[in-house]
Amino acid sequence: MATKTITIDTDEWKCPDQFGITHTVTNAQTFTFELTDGGATAVVYQNDQNQSVTTTDGYRIPIFARTTTAGAAATNGNVRHSWGPTADAQDGVAVRNLAGEFCTKCPLTGLEQYWKASSLTVDNVDAPTAISGRFEDQFGNSFTWTNVTVS
Repeated sequence: MATKTITIDTDEWKCPDQFGITHTVTNAQTFTFELTDGGATAVVYQNDQNQSVTTTDGYRIPIFARTTTAGAAATNGNVRHSWGPTADAQDGVAVRNLAGEFCTKCPLTGLEQYWKASSLTVDNVDAPTAISGRFEDQFGNSFTWTNVTVS
């Protein structure tokens, strides 16, 4: 397992809230996720808990790890949902409709937004330095990332 940091630069993430109001993430905001490389076809990206980024209009977008009770296979009874690519063969490939979700909360209401990656491209699945993609939530909103930096 490795902790990876995503840095959002100017205009790289314009995130709509549940009402479709766009909030632009402030330059140089960061958050982390955990990358677990379980082998060539067992790569897992999971958000870390209790993070947030600020927006240019003064709001804060919370980022969290959604968990599901999964019985004996779970750590402390819970498993975090994943959101990224799953195999080394997906390096540099626009992978469509990945399982899992990237989770945020609406900065206005605190309602959870579950973002599915409808298309995601990671330069190197095991050691990413850039991610581009399109995410869609349960309210019909979408956002894109274009070459966000990963370290």
